[in-house]
Amino acid sequence: MPAGRHAHIAISSPVIGQVAEALDAFCAAERVPDDVGWRLRVALDEIVANIVAHGAGALQAGLDVWFDRQGPMVEITVADDGPAFDPLSRPEPDVSSPLESRQPGGLGIALVKALMDEVHYERTTRNVLTLRKRIPGGPTGSAAATDEYPAQQS
Repeated sequence: MPAGRHAHIAISSPVIGQVAEALDAFCAAERVPDDVGWRLRVALDEIVANIVAHGAGALQAGLDVWFDRQGPMVEITVADDGPAFDPLSRPEPDVSSPLESRQPGGLGIALVKALMDEVHYERTTRNVLTLRKRIPGGPTGSAAATDEYPAQQS
């Protein structure tokens, strides 16, 4: 299990909103600059939206998100129980062709990769996607790296 703040999100709830609230709380506690926070938000929104859209039938247990900061590096790990799918193995989308001749899909993960410094996929018993973003000139400490963030609402 990754270090840092943890949020378990029930799929029956407004998933993207709950994940965004957990991220906002983490960014505030860790004093993540706004320019880095919005990049994290866009990337995480895209990842969670894809999980809900493509794996919702297999996600009765929900999904888990961990937020951690070690010095100038922010790490977000998202784990779900959906069908095995490595979004990083997909070919890069062709953005040079006319829109009507393009194959659908791929732009979201391309956006995530452009916004983050590192993106890593691993299949354990779950899909595990880790996003890393460096904070330029960030402090080296972590104020709340081990706090638990209970984001699940009843």
